Amino acid sequence: MEGTIIPQILSLLSSLLIFGLGFFVFRKDVKKPINILFFLISIVFTIWEIGTFMMFGAKTDKEIVFWDRIVYLGVVFVPVIEYHFSLVATRYTSKRKVMLVIAYFLSFIFLLVSRTDYFIDGVFRYQWGAHSIAQIGHHLFLVYFFFYVFALLYNFFTEKKLHQSMIEIKRINYFIIGFVFLNIVGGVAYLPAYSLPVYPFALVSPTVFALIISYSIINYRLMNLRIVLRQSVVYLGSLFITCLIVFIFKYSFNYFLPEISYILDFVILLIALVIFPVLKRSSYKLANRFFFTSLYDAKKVIAALSEELSSTLDNDKIFEATDRTLSKAFHSKGIAVFQFNKSTNNFDLVYSFALSFKKQSFRFNRHVMNNFLSQNNVFVIEDLKDQDGIKYAAFIREYRDKYGIDLIAPMVLKHKIVGFIALGPKESGDMYDLEDTEMMTIVANQVAISLENATLFEETKNFNSKLTKEVEKATHDLRTANQELKKLDEAKSEFISIASHQLRTPLTVIKGYSSMMLEGSFGKIQPPVISENIQKIFESSQRLTNLVEDLLNISRIESGRLTFTFTVDDLEPIVASVIEELESTAKAKNIYLKYEKPATNLPLVKIDKNKIRQVIINIIDNSIKYTQSGGVTVHLIEIGDFIRFSTIDTGMGIKPSLLQQLFQKFSRGEETSVIHTEGTGLGLYVGKMMIEEHGGRIWAESAGEGKGATFSFELPIAKKSISDKQVESLIVSK
Repeated sequence: MEGTIIPQILSLLSSLLIFGLGFFVFRKDVKKPINILFFLISIVFTIWEIGTFMMFGAKTDKEIVFWDRIVYLGVVFVPVIEYHFSLVATRYTSKRKVMLVIAYFLSFIFLLVSRTDYFIDGVFRYQWGAHSIAQIGHHLFLVYFFFYVFALLYNFFTEKKLHQSMIEIKRINYFIIGFVFLNIVGGVAYLPAYSLPVYPFALVSPTVFALIISYSIINYRLMNLRIVLRQSVVYLGSLFITCLIVFIFKYSFNYFLPEISYILDFVILLIALVIFPVLKRSSYKLANRFFFTSLYDAKKVIAALSEELSSTLDNDKIFEATDRTLSKAFHSKGIAVFQFNKSTNNFDLVYSFALSFKKQSFRFNRHVMNNFLSQNNVFVIEDLKDQDGIKYAAFIREYRDKYGIDLIAPMVLKHKIVGFIALGPKESGDMYDLEDTEMMTIVANQVAISLENATLFEETKNFNSKLTKEVEKATHDLRTANQELKKLDEAKSEFISIASHQLRTPLTVIKGYSSMMLEGSFGKIQPPVISENIQKIFESSQRLTNLVEDLLNISRIESGRLTFTFTVDDLEPIVASVIEELESTAKAKNIYLKYEKPATNLPLVKIDKNKIRQVIINIIDNSIKYTQSGGVTVHLIEIGDFIRFSTIDTGMGIKPSLLQQLFQKFSRGEETSVIHTEGTGLGLYVGKMMIEEHGGRIWAESAGEGKGATFSFELPIAKKSISDKQVESLIVSK
């Protein structure tokens, strides 16, 4: 019959939509009881819709009865599955469990009865289709059906009275509306079984029921399925409307232009292909604005925010990026950011848009701090009523009722509270669901890290600025201290110079008179002990004279006033004369002093003879002083562009760690004071200064303690252009 086409369309499209919704719900969590039951509801109503679709297309009475019995394969389980759903959505009691077992038992009984003529028999045909006729078993089934429908509604109304939370109340309201519509409007489908020709609009009741329950699921977090359902509902809805339009076109062409309908099938297919994408985009925009608040992709939102936050270290830009991203995703009416103040233990308001606060600093009660902020748990304030309405009552009144905050997302970094993000209600009036809270957990952590980085960057800038000032101050202090030290050093050098000059005169007199007395210029000295004491005076004055000379040289070198009279000369005669002078000293210690003269004449060097002679005396004298047995051997050889002077002794040796210290001012070896108590540690230092002024170098070598030592210096050979016979003086003042 032509009148059955539209009912067929309704039944087919409804079956597609309700099964799709049930499948998406089930796929989200296949182990969750309420998801399983919702899927079972969708299955039984899909069987009803498909069976009805086939029954309306059947031609014979036998086919009509067959397909109507297929319908009841699902319908007989409607009461028990709906009742079971109400128990999962509310609560179980022992009485309800018994009723549930009885309902399952009766459903299987009616399943068996529905296969017989005691349930349906005969066919009733009317303008819009056909239906089998109800028998005694069907009458009993209706009693069972409506009893359990009223029982499940009773469960919902009873549960509603137990809740104070508006979220729970709204959820239950949607359940009541959905099941009332499904069973009252859907129940009209039973009337044709009693020969009442009612138009089969009841076929849309499962679809409307599924949409109502889906809306509750999505916006009131019934099954935490928004992430799957929000797009699938819009997609299936777009597909449903597209198919409806196509069927209307098809029916119209069949009715008015049947002769060319086969040509128009292709045109209708093209129309469907064009309409569906446009309709889908429009449906998404409509749903985004009025139905689901925002069909955002959490991964894309997080990625976009992460990119923005990673490009700035400015707090204001971080807040603006967060505001912009969350507003686009949630369409919330306002946002605020609070940072934790360690000194006051309060949360200070640092950013706010469209949320007004009369104060800038807030403190949470310990329940909120311990149960949510410290645990990094994002929470919807309305949900606190379900946990402990009395404990959180003051908090709810202040933050939700007074300031209009719906959601709070703690910012926790390294187990420390950084602050929190507060969101106002959504513009659509929908509640924040599980997907929203999960995304806000990630967003809050991202913002916390960005704020920490910004703080560290600011501290680094401030530290650098402070460090620069401190360095400048320290540099100024060091410069001032350096100037003072220079003045003190100059004063010291001046004092040493003056003191040394003043000491030289009396020392010269002491040395001169003691020398004359020893030589007998004033007659023979008796007894011998007096002569020995005068000898000691002479030697001490000599050492003191040498010390004064060293001090004078140091003072002159460091003050840049020491003058050198350079001549191009032969170094060998100078060494020979020093050896001759110190032979008696070596013999007195019963050690040898050998000079291995060079085999050939050595090149000339440019030197200050007196100063080089003093260096050679100091080196050889040192070797003699610190050699107790054996002796000292002196070498003078040509090495490349240099003349090398060396003394090799068999004395006490030097530790390798002390070699570099020997040429420092007032430096002496650890054991030298035992062997030679009169040393000052100035001789080698003065020698180093003298050699370096000649452009040479000086060093010491030793294999270790008790293995002797070698002291050497090198002086550069004079330029070849200077004649060997040239002896004029080249005076250079330093």
